[in-house]
Amino acid sequence: MVNFEWYRSFIAVYRSGTVTGAAEARNLTQPAISQHLVALETTVKQLLFKRTPRKMIPTEYGNELYSRMAPSMDSLEKVSTTLRDTSVKKIPSIRFGVPLDYFHNMGIEKLKNSQLKLYVETSDAEKMIEKLSLGKLDAVISTQQIRGNNLDYLKIDEEEFCLVAPPDIKLPKNLISQRNLLNKIEQFILKQNWISYSAELPIIRRFWHIAFNQRPSIKPVMVVPSLLAIRKAIETGWGISVLPRYICEHSLSEGKLNILWKPKKTIKNDLWIATRKVDRNKPHISHLISFFNQ
Repeated sequence: MVNFEWYRSFIAVYRSGTVTGAAEARNLTQPAISQHLVALETTVKQLLFKRTPRKMIPTEYGNELYSRMAPSMDSLEKVSTTLRDTSVKKIPSIRFGVPLDYFHNMGIEKLKNSQLKLYVETSDAEKMIEKLSLGKLDAVISTQQIRGNNLDYLKIDEEEFCLVAPPDIKLPKNLISQRNLLNKIEQFILKQNWISYSAELPIIRRFWHIAFNQRPSIKPVMVVPSLLAIRKAIETGWGISVLPRYICEHSLSEGKLNILWKPKKTIKNDLWIATRKVDRNKPHISHLISFFNQ
C-alpha cells in the first residue's frame, strides 16, 4: 500500500530538484526523504529519478507520475493548510528579497494591509534569486527571470523608463522626434552630464539600445547604486539619467524633474515575483503574491 507521505516527498524532490531542498520544504530529514523515494520506487517498480551529485533528474516515468499526481496533491495540500490555518491563528513571517528602491516607492504601500511579518533583504537580483533557490528567502521581486528549475515566476507589473533631467535642461525646439533627426537628438543628449546606477550603465544601456539601436558612449559624472539617490541628484542639478516612472512620477508632477525626450517606442521592463515550486501551496506565499498581483 502506498503511503500518502511518499507522494508528498516525491513531489517535493521533483519541484526542488534535490533531496536537501525537499527535506527543508517538508521539515524532514534527508534520510527520511530518501527512504520515502525508495519505498515509492519499490512499490511502483519504476525508477523515478536519476541520481547525480548535484541534482535529482526525473525519469520519463517520474515526469508522468508527477503530471498525474501533482494536481490532486496540490488540492489536498490546500485543504489541509486551510484547516490548519483556521485552527491556529498566528502572524506568518516571510523572508522577502526586493530591490530597495521598488520597496520604498511601491512595496511598502502595497503590503500595508497584508498582516505579514516581513524580513526584508535588499541586494542585486542574482544574489537574491540564488538565496531563494537555496531556501534562504521565501520570495523575491526581480526584473529578471534567472534560470532555476525549482522556481516559479509570476509577472506582477511593468516599469516604464523615462529620460529625465532638471527643469532647466530641455531639448532644443528645433529637435523634434523624427527619424532623420535622431542622430542630432542623440548628440545633444550625449553632451549632458550623466548619472548612473552602476559603471555598466544597466538601465541607460537598455534605453539607448531601443531608442537609438546602439550602445551609449557615456562616462557618468556620478555612479550611485540607488535610484532614489539618482532622482535627488537630478533634482539638485547634477545631470540627467533614465529612471522608472514610479520613481520619478511625483517629482515630475511637482515640476522638480522634466522628461527630456520621449522615444517613439515606450521602453518598458517586466517585474516578476519569484518563489520556490515546493512552496507553491503555502498560504502565506499566496497571500504575499496577491498584494502584488492586483
